[in-house]
Amino acid sequence: MVAFFLLSIACHVAPAAKGSPHYRFYLPNGYVGWIQIIFNDPQSPPFSIEDGEIKVEVPEAGIIRTSNLRIHASLSPDEFYYKGSIHRETSQNRPVPADYVLAGVDHGGFGVMDTGGKGPGYSWFIFIGPPELRAKVPLGDWNKVVEDYQKTHGGKARVEFSSPYPVPGRMESIANPSGIALTTHGPQL
Repeated sequence: MVAFFLLSIACHVAPAAKGSPHYRFYLPNGYVGWIQIIFNDPQSPPFSIEDGEIKVEVPEAGIIRTSNLRIHASLSPDEFYYKGSIHRETSQNRPVPADYVLAGVDHGGFGVMDTGGKGPGYSWFIFIGPPELRAKVPLGDWNKVVEDYQKTHGGKARVEFSSPYPVPGRMESIANPSGIALTTHGPQL
């Protein structure tokens, strides 16, 4: 048990030795929807880490698996980019609009101690999308879910629910006022 504890600490401290650890997410161009990061999967490769930057490549399906443990660090903010190409030979990443991702360590997302039936590990769910869509997506702002739950459960902050987890992946296109193709998909909670 002590060895596991020390190993857990080593996994969390090692990336910090090179700088303040944070995640840098690379999403498909124009991606809107849920992402699910599955941590502690022994069958998956670790994320690449360079100068404290943990590189997370998000596929269209929205599910990323890694053998890494999740780092909870707030000294350096996480970064979110859309991958895009300008010419065939060059590609340029551009920041995801600031209001598409909530501020804070969890980005309005939430963690669970399982994968929703997707093998070993534990999960972190994050919704990426404009505020007007986030407001309509169940669990899209976990901070608000917890706040509302506390109001109806005597201040209790540990939310217990039996609903299915969000469906990761790019949402199907729908029209929106900003002209950006937004999407909806799959089973909703």
